[in-house]
Amino acid sequence: MYISQVVLKSTDSYEQHQAIWSLFPNTPERKRDHLFRVESQNKGHIVTLLQSSTEPKSSDKAEVLQSKAFQLNLLNGDYCKFKLVAHPTKRLSKARNVIEIHDQAEQIQWLQRKLTGANVTVTSIDSALVDSLKSYKSRFVTFEGVLQITDADKIYNAVVMGIGRKKHAGAGLLSLAKTR
Repeated sequence: MYISQVVLKSTDSYEQHQAIWSLFPNTPERKRDHLFRVESQNKGHIVTLLQSSTEPKSSDKAEVLQSKAFQLNLLNGDYCKFKLVAHPTKRLSKARNVIEIHDQAEQIQWLQRKLTGANVTVTSIDSALVDSLKSYKSRFVTFEGVLQITDADKIYNAVVMGIGRKKHAGAGLLSLAKTR
């Protein structure tokens, strides 16, 4: 896998999605094997963190500032700091409609369900509305905290596949840093 820092030239989530895809030219039939999240915004330049299975190449819509290969070695019992920008939702059973979760306690419960395979302690939670030309505004929630891995395979899968909905719009990237 590769972890990269990328600058995008759009504040709209749909255009960001298109810019990220432009970093992987000559792969028209490929499934998405990358996740990203916005780290900072400054005067129309959006700095993102990108995780991908192949190394990204700068394009006219996005510039790769730095990129490096990494391997994720997770063991049961490891403690890790984590950061996740997600779009917590739930499905109403009768209507089968998907709705956003607004209550902070329910958002944390959602996260704990998604991170089976770890004991999770959330130390910080913040939410923001994200614009998109293609749909309505969505509520993205940033979770930070510490987790203890109890099933390394499940957590590895969560890192590789992402968590929750709206991965195409910059949600779902779970970052881990082992603590000592």
